[in-house]
Amino acid sequence: MDIPTELVRSADFWFNDGTVVLQVEKMLYRVYRGLLASHSTVFHDTFSIPQPAEGAIEIEGCPVVQLHDKERDFTRFLKALHHCGSYKTCAVSGFSELKSILLLSDKYDVAVLRDSMTSILSDLYPTSLGKWTDRKLHRPPGYSSYIPPRDHVSALNVAVKMNMRSILPAIMYDICTRSELEAIVFGMGQTRLKIEKQEYRKICIAAIPSLMKAQRRALGYLKPSSLDDECEDRASCDAECLRWFALDLGDEDFDPLDDSNSTEWENFAVCPSCLESAKAAWSAVCENLWDDLPRIFDVGTWDNLLLA
Repeated sequence: MDIPTELVRSADFWFNDGTVVLQVEKMLYRVYRGLLASHSTVFHDTFSIPQPAEGAIEIEGCPVVQLHDKERDFTRFLKALHHCGSYKTCAVSGFSELKSILLLSDKYDVAVLRDSMTSILSDLYPTSLGKWTDRKLHRPPGYSSYIPPRDHVSALNVAVKMNMRSILPAIMYDICTRSELEAIVFGMGQTRLKIEKQEYRKICIAAIPSLMKAQRRALGYLKPSSLDDECEDRASCDAECLRWFALDLGDEDFDPLDDSNSTEWENFAVCPSCLESAKAAWSAVCENLWDDLPRIFDVGTWDNLLLA
């Protein structure tokens, strides 16, 4: 049969020697059954079932299979499937594309793509403090140092849907420290994207006071009593601590794991002994908070999450 006027050929995925036509919404894709079946157990099983000749629809001699997905998502999925092949890493342009590929690779059981997308999520939302500290230096391709708050909400929705529990503390931490309370309650951006599960919306809201207390505790590394007993110039070092304390109080950012001063130790004008003591105190604050994140977000412990 001829292509109905309301349907459109895909500009990127219409191969003249393709063996099957997939219809997703009003878009048609002429692709290769062998390629799809080799990567997807779902497509493999679908193509293995003999189709009744009576009433079968064909376009240019190819059987038509109608799928119930979104055209934008499926185009992204096909692009990843054709470009990545059997490779374990697949670059994406951002979270929207990652979400499309991840959900469809899970639906159609394309392990190589699903593993690649979950690996990117694990890099963005790590389960160790060391990887969290380094993540700005090791962003996956397609991600800048800034991720919009709505992307964190989308990540949470996907992680809950995919039962990726180990990355939940890091995602919810990013939501709480990079979003206004009003946005968490009523949704992000013009589209008012919400945390889909009310349970996790409540958890994020309830966690904010604990994180605010952690922010205040984090400044403990600047207390004079925390400096080294072998301080070479107590008056000078105490004055420098007060200067940094004032800088912290004037910083409107809310992020107890990323003190604005702690990455600029070369500007902390204290004696060497006090500098090392301050670094050690700051590290201890971060480690204690990181260890406590699963409890703060009511998802258990790191040990339980990593075993899930």
